[in-house]
Amino acid sequence: MSDTVLARQRQILADIDAALARQAYEAATALSLEALLWPDARLEGLRHLVQAALGAGRLDDAARHAAQLVKSSDVAADIVLEGVVALGRGRAEQAVFCFGRALDMDATHPLAAVGLYQAASLFSPALIDILDRVIPALCWNAETNETCLGVLRGLVASGAIPAVAYPCGGRIDGIAGASAQRAELRWNDLVVAQMPLSATLADARLCPFSFTVPTDLAGRARFDIIVDGGRVLGAPLEPAATQPPRLMARAMRIAEGEGGLIVRAWDAACPARPVALDLLGPDGQAHRLVFRPEPGAKLADAQTVPILAPEEGVRGIFPSTQEPVYWPASAPRHRPGSGVLSRDQAPPRPIDVIVPIYGDEAVTRACLSALRDSLVGAYARPWVHVILIADAPADAAVVALVAEVEAQGWATVLRNACNLGFVRTVNRGMALHSDRDVVLLNADAMVHGDWLHRLTVAAYQDAAIGTVTPLSNDATILSYPDIGGTPLANTPIPFLDDLAAATLAGQIADVPTGVGFCFYIRRDCLDDVGYFDAEMFGQGYGEENDFCWRARARGWRNVAALDIVVGHVGGSSFGAEKLDRIATAMGTLNRLHPDYEPAVHAFIAADPLLPARRALDLAWAQSQGPRNCLVVCPVLGGGTDRFVDDQVATLTAEGVGVVLLRAEGWQQPAPEGEERRPAKPPRVFLEIPGMPQLRSLVYEGTAGLPQLMLDLRALGVERMVVHHVMGVPSILLDMLAAQWPYEVHAHDYVWICPRINLVDGSDRYCREPSVSVCETCVLGNGHRLHPSDLSVTTWRRSMAAFLVKARRVICPTQDTARRLAAHLAPLVMAQSPGTALPLVVRPHPDLEMPATPLLTVPAHPSMVRVAVVGAIGVVKGYDVLLDCARDAQARNLPLEFLVVGYTKNDTLLFETGRVRVTGAYTRDETLDLLRAGQSHLGFLPSIWPETWSYTLTEMLAAGLTVAAFDLGAQAERLRHHGRGMLMPLGATSPRINDALLELARRQGIVPAGSGGSASP
Repeated sequence: MSDTVLARQRQILADIDAALARQAYEAATALSLEALLWPDARLEGLRHLVQAALGAGRLDDAARHAAQLVKSSDVAADIVLEGVVALGRGRAEQAVFCFGRALDMDATHPLAAVGLYQAASLFSPALIDILDRVIPALCWNAETNETCLGVLRGLVASGAIPAVAYPCGGRIDGIAGASAQRAELRWNDLVVAQMPLSATLADARLCPFSFTVPTDLAGRARFDIIVDGGRVLGAPLEPAATQPPRLMARAMRIAEGEGGLIVRAWDAACPARPVALDLLGPDGQAHRLVFRPEPGAKLADAQTVPILAPEEGVRGIFPSTQEPVYWPASAPRHRPGSGVLSRDQAPPRPIDVIVPIYGDEAVTRACLSALRDSLVGAYARPWVHVILIADAPADAAVVALVAEVEAQGWATVLRNACNLGFVRTVNRGMALHSDRDVVLLNADAMVHGDWLHRLTVAAYQDAAIGTVTPLSNDATILSYPDIGGTPLANTPIPFLDDLAAATLAGQIADVPTGVGFCFYIRRDCLDDVGYFDAEMFGQGYGEENDFCWRARARGWRNVAALDIVVGHVGGSSFGAEKLDRIATAMGTLNRLHPDYEPAVHAFIAADPLLPARRALDLAWAQSQGPRNCLVVCPVLGGGTDRFVDDQVATLTAEGVGVVLLRAEGWQQPAPEGEERRPAKPPRVFLEIPGMPQLRSLVYEGTAGLPQLMLDLRALGVERMVVHHVMGVPSILLDMLAAQWPYEVHAHDYVWICPRINLVDGSDRYCREPSVSVCETCVLGNGHRLHPSDLSVTTWRRSMAAFLVKARRVICPTQDTARRLAAHLAPLVMAQSPGTALPLVVRPHPDLEMPATPLLTVPAHPSMVRVAVVGAIGVVKGYDVLLDCARDAQARNLPLEFLVVGYTKNDTLLFETGRVRVTGAYTRDETLDLLRAGQSHLGFLPSIWPETWSYTLTEMLAAGLTVAAFDLGAQAERLRHHGRGMLMPLGATSPRINDALLELARRQGIVPAGSGGSASP
């Protein structure tokens, strides 16, 4: 279609709007009829005809045109228009049909919901029937549509409904009737928050309420709202409705030479949610836009706003969050263009580096020394000027240091006649030269190398950049390597700065706010935004955050220079007053900019700087040599972690570089009746032994796995050791197995049992039944693996395929190898005839075992003391121990138990009077605790076939004779060791206690007045 035709169509529709504005019905009708001649404009012309007839009060004409419109249109808004006409003609039943049909097409259409309510109110028999359809749509739009909210208020005020709740800007708002007493926010029947209710002065019939959704549940949880014991309408709210909003907007000219804007706004967190945007013109004129995506659309259509010229200064505010949104309508004439500056190229303006000085002479001296070194020799630039402003320091050493620098002549020194405070001192420095950019440098910051050149390059990468902040060891959201901050003494700043310069050269990232320890401000931004607010922020803290937020409101970007790391002592400038200043500043910021803190929290949650920190971590790890061996194991606790720690220590001592891979948060089955959800976001992270500071080798979700593989190759991985696969997604396991040769260590039965330990739902050893029984067990009792809906058959086949490709599968005992072979060998033969599982039996490194008991005990103790070692949960025999303690109490046996460790419920054990518990211990303390406890025997009550048992090792090494069930590695090892007693699994507590007393007698330990005799 030619530009002339398009222009004519556009002109016709514009003329119709103008005629309607003048209430010139005949003119609008004539123009609309002309529009009908153009196929592309036909529907729009019919819409204009309906609106023109409605505006002129010609309802019969409007009805005729509306009937034509809906015959050709399948858009809900057109059917709503027909309903509006029917309602205007008093045809309530027809209107109910139209609005109902529109809601069928678009369940959240606000006008359809309001119209259906109004029509049904007239056609009273249908009113109750439509509430279930109308209220969800009204609630969905209540945040952005005052009419929808008004209908909800009217329904509650009239008593038609007792209460209602709806999402609003990441909160949950609601209205209850005047008699309501209390509202509760519930999740999984737990009360998350509650509040008393009272009527408002504006309307005594209504009790409003509002709940803030907990950050860790927002967007993930399904919430109920309860008022006086009853669930309100509009609840429960689905997770998407409570997703914290991330509101965004864009604007552009309609066309060159034409007035008006084309505006688009959306919620990036929940694109289906309607968004309201208030546009404010330079003269204060306001215009509200509501952006509501049609069903199935990703974003709402852009809207044309002809009433506002696209002049600089037009700004938008999201009323739900009061977050300002600014866009430059055209490039400001006073902003220099962007471009990469060469090393010797002068920036568009000279630069003043302003250093306020007050206290801490040692730290200030170090700062100034580093600053001077960075501006001499190869780094010297004639357009850089250093200005020191002494703010009437009270410390004579600081006064002397200022005089010393002044005598050296490399910086301009100014002195305040009296103490002005940090903010006023900085403002004084920034006002000195109106033609210069400024860098504010705290006196506790440590710069290095050509930091200022890199900072300037970052500042002029884009014309809209107003402020730049580097990374630092202690800079809140810009901290590295730990985002929580690291003491300067523990951070090699020159090394890290060089690392950043090489790894992230020229890279920047948008941030909600800069951090004032080292803060570049372009002069054009400073002229536009103004100086720091000395009245509000007094002696300092929060002033740069306020400035950044004001700059952001005027269209400037705050960015981080990712290729610079500047050291920061952290709080030295303010000493012990730091926490008080932070609290005061945050209160002021929240009062001035209510949207500031939510935006910062959203930034922290999204963590857009993670890739940069990860790249630095990777480069740092690479600088320490290749990591040849990848060790895969989640943090499990107990013997597995102990073995892995020992293996890593051995490999490291042999000069082998090791990297540990951990996975967490991948979806696990929830308890029955609860919604399935991961406790943490699914991610994989790497640990580098000996480098605990590297905390950003993190890879989020499935999308992060390709980068993980690239980084592992970059680290130099050549082989892999797999200790466990719990929490490791199958896609990652396949990727790893296809990349490197590997060996596997069996620490439990995860390879054949999704519940890991061969214990069924009754907390007993399952005795390894047929696979069909296992399927029923897992289905009814859950499991601990990923994916959450796996079958035992599928799992075993995948593990057989994985293990058979290993170089070897190392089992610590023959019993472990036998059990794995029994279940997996047939699957291997079925998959690859003639292939065998590469099972190898290799016991764990053991402690020296004395041939005879080492403990000296009296021949007639008052009690036989039995040691139980470890973290005693159900599978480790907690119920067995509790029953034995209760039996010893009931029969008054000369028997007591010493738990070296802790249990799932110490209190129940204490109630028997026959158990003592030492509490958690380190591995180096075990033998000392056993000896200090003067135990006579050891007892391993574990009810599953252990694969090794370090606690058995420790009891034997302490010289104890140990009793255990005739099961698994514990039985195999006791038979091999030749000192102990094996009991049948399932023996009753009286039989176990009698056996323990008999074992004591065999050891020559005869308790005074003992009873009981039988032994198994």
